[in-house]
Amino acid sequence: MLDPRSEGYIAAPGFQTFYREMMDAYIRPVSRLLFPDVVGYDTQTFGFSIRWQASKDTSLRPHSDASAVTLNINLNLPREGYSGSAVSFIDPVSRRIEKLTFEPGTALIHHGSVPHASEPITEGERYNFVLWLYGQQGQIPHRGIQTPQISAKDRWSVPTEEFDNFAPF
Repeated sequence: MLDPRSEGYIAAPGFQTFYREMMDAYIRPVSRLLFPDVVGYDTQTFGFSIRWQASKDTSLRPHSDASAVTLNINLNLPREGYSGSAVSFIDPVSRRIEKLTFEPGTALIHHGSVPHASEPITEGERYNFVLWLYGQQGQIPHRGIQTPQISAKDRWSVPTEEFDNFAPF
């Protein structure tokens, strides 16, 4: 676990500083660029890792995340192969399913509200680093809210709100 609100989190001060700086300097600005509707719903962060194992983790049913934005990074190296474990995204209106192969070293970024699922892993292991952005007390944007126009300065700004200690799980 990457977050101090979770049992077993990585307590190394250097890692926690890296994690906060990465969220402030890269993840939040990129999220605001791709999804400007999340501005104001991105003041809080939550991070965790997942290990998918063949015959143990057969699938993750369709769900949406408790986040405004989710960044999911595949931490496997190219030689650390596995089979299966595609990620399916479900269009909430048409119900069309788009399956994506989640190759080692790639990242997926999406609105947390987008329904998605992981297909069964059939061989090997897959390691993921999952980062969430959300607002105070777990607030996330509602569908259909007006997308604000934001300047580059606002996109790269760091929220001034205190961490609220709300864990979104």
